[in-house]
Amino acid sequence: MRRRIRFIIRSIALCFVLLLMFPLPAFAANRVNTIDIHVVLYEDGSMLVTQVWEGSFEEGTEVYIPMNTPDYMTISGLKVSGPSGAYDTVPDWDIDWSFEEKAGKCGIHYTDGGYEICFGITQYGRNSYTIEYRLDNVVAGYSDRDGVNFRFVNDQMNTTPTDARVEIRLADGTAITDEIADIWGFGFEGEVAFEDGRIVARTSSPLSFKNHVTILFSLERGILFPSRQESSSFGKVREEAFSGSDYDSGEEATFSELVIVFLIIFILPIVLFVLIKRIKRKMAKAKMRRFSERFGYFRDIPNEGNISATYALGRLFGMCEDGAILGTGILRLIQLDCLAPVTDPNAGFMGKTRETISLRLTRSRHDKMNEFDEYLYTVLESAAGSDGVLQPKELERFANRNDTLLRDYIKKHEITGRAYLNQKRCLKRWKTPARLTDLTPSGEKELGELLGLKRYLEDFSLIAERGVKEIPIWRELLTYAMLFGIADRVSEQMKELYPSLSSELVVYNQSMAAAYSYHYLLYSNMRKAEQEREQAKRSAGSGGFASIGGGGGSIGGGSGGGTR
Repeated sequence: MRRRIRFIIRSIALCFVLLLMFPLPAFAANRVNTIDIHVVLYEDGSMLVTQVWEGSFEEGTEVYIPMNTPDYMTISGLKVSGPSGAYDTVPDWDIDWSFEEKAGKCGIHYTDGGYEICFGITQYGRNSYTIEYRLDNVVAGYSDRDGVNFRFVNDQMNTTPTDARVEIRLADGTAITDEIADIWGFGFEGEVAFEDGRIVARTSSPLSFKNHVTILFSLERGILFPSRQESSSFGKVREEAFSGSDYDSGEEATFSELVIVFLIIFILPIVLFVLIKRIKRKMAKAKMRRFSERFGYFRDIPNEGNISATYALGRLFGMCEDGAILGTGILRLIQLDCLAPVTDPNAGFMGKTRETISLRLTRSRHDKMNEFDEYLYTVLESAAGSDGVLQPKELERFANRNDTLLRDYIKKHEITGRAYLNQKRCLKRWKTPARLTDLTPSGEKELGELLGLKRYLEDFSLIAERGVKEIPIWRELLTYAMLFGIADRVSEQMKELYPSLSSELVVYNQSMAAAYSYHYLLYSNMRKAEQEREQAKRSAGSGGFASIGGGGGSIGGGSGGGTR
């Protein structure tokens, strides 16, 4: 970890020096929306690469991809197709050719550091280019495993892609799985995973100037028979790639190093990041607000009363926090008299008494419980032990050891909600986070109800026209307010507007407070367990989210590229 800390300090310091030396670049006229890369690995360790670039190209004469290739890694079979169809591959590429001379052509431009794959833009506008080539001696045989650290998308590109995806498969059809392979990702926000017998890496946010997509992977010996054999171990390659990453390195940082990193990371770069995020969030909220205004206030239960659908839709559009349905589930069990909050006075600091709220399991109400109630009650029952009382410390340990049970409850709601949305044909495509353009007219109506209810609850005390329609369903309204994370505010407004409900609301507020408290307790410990397990798995090579840092010692791609 110490090497990682020092690497971060040097890298961030260098970034700030560069920022001070150079003016911020203007938005380029060229834009790459996606780079989709398909890789086929052959038995001898060679690799067939197919890249598909899609975007808008309005200036320059060519696209170029710098390659960092040792002498042993040769390129052959370069093919490109674009707006004019299949390109001619020329033997000697001249970067000084005119736009017309490069049109419909591709080739290799050799440089001091390797070479560049080049092809003409050919025509301006929205284009899609397919680049195919073969590289020899990519995967090497090491003393312990076969593998390679390969950069598929360069850093310092002048035209960076919004989305990038890399898919790697074996030519003979053998499935690449966690049992025979290890995988790690570097240089980007996203994940690398085993999917359908392949390695798949994908970005989760647009790549910046400093990002790259580098994949380190290894295979058990005997699956491939690489032509290139190295006397060292793959562990050395892994160690170099891990340097500067957030994968486990087995070293500890000193206190002073941690303080320096804290000051650099949290005082300087994070300010700009927060400002950008805040601006984007405001823009997204304004857009969502305009959308909800089309539908007005919604004063009833949304999505035909299917709270699973409301949660699933809320998660897709950022209206509900992950796991919020767990709190509403606990609240529902309290409403059904299956759980009862119990206040225990305990001796606190300096003899002062502080109250601890516990939950007592009272009884199962099978006549009123649905499948979600039954599942959650059974989970809590096993956590309570023989005394039938859920103590905070008891629940902490349980959630940490049985996080999969809680996650399955949340997933159960998501699956049920998505089934409802699919039945209604609400979405053209499934993508998280979703966009308004992903919705069908039916989906717009369902989301309009959700947003209309949330807006109604937020503006509850400001609405001039107040009838008695909401009184019979005030409990349900507060349950949805809890799902949106605004129940305490709405409850206070209800007290002012409906004094006759005051005593009932006091009792209900106590139930909500208990549900909130135990939701936080269960969810936070569930996430802690998930993160610890995920970190252990990803460091061991089982896939997971990629590391922004690290990836050193890679071959294949280099730095720079884009258009010129």
